[in-house]
Amino acid sequence: MKKQSLLFVLFALFLLGASSCNPFTKIASEEEPGINWAEYKSYDWLSNKWVHMGNSSPEWLTANTEIKIRQAVEAQMQQRGFTPDIFAPDLVLHYHIVVKDEMTYVRDWYCTEEDWTRDGRCQYVKPVNYKEGTLILDMIDGRTGNQVWRGSVSGVLDNDNMRHLDKRINQATEMMFRKFPMKMQQMPVSVERPANAK
Repeated sequence: MKKQSLLFVLFALFLLGASSCNPFTKIASEEEPGINWAEYKSYDWLSNKWVHMGNSSPEWLTANTEIKIRQAVEAQMQQRGFTPDIFAPDLVLHYHIVVKDEMTYVRDWYCTEEDWTRDGRCQYVKPVNYKEGTLILDMIDGRTGNQVWRGSVSGVLDNDNMRHLDKRINQATEMMFRKFPMKMQQMPVSVERPANAK
């Protein structure tokens, strides 16, 4: 990963087709080699509206979406022991949403006589247009400006996704952080002693 000034972050959010149990088609991460993650304790968000907006789809980049994405990311960070720090964060975070028009081909169940092959298979396919959404999250070393990690998750976007946006954002963020180098910490279980115990 090349050194970058405090411009970073893209994460892929794609919401999968109905034929699969997994709501995401692509989940990826990239880590700078040799990083000692024990050195990182705190985080903050990059404050740069132009980078923040990028080429995101206005339909998806709403104030509510921004809040939900940040909340989902912060929940994952805190589960791994990171704490917010607006003054001197060890990590600087930024996310980006990219929505693209894509096309795929699927078999059409309707076949004319000439569409069938000798072995009884229909060769007729039709193009299907869909929107592919990608949420990209970058983490930058707050001292050096080096990008140390990028995660992304992608899926097919449709009107149903918009109605369940909060759930999809939480799912996407959780799936992305499964590839993060640091695992969730086990929170200690407090056991209350009986009032008469010594």
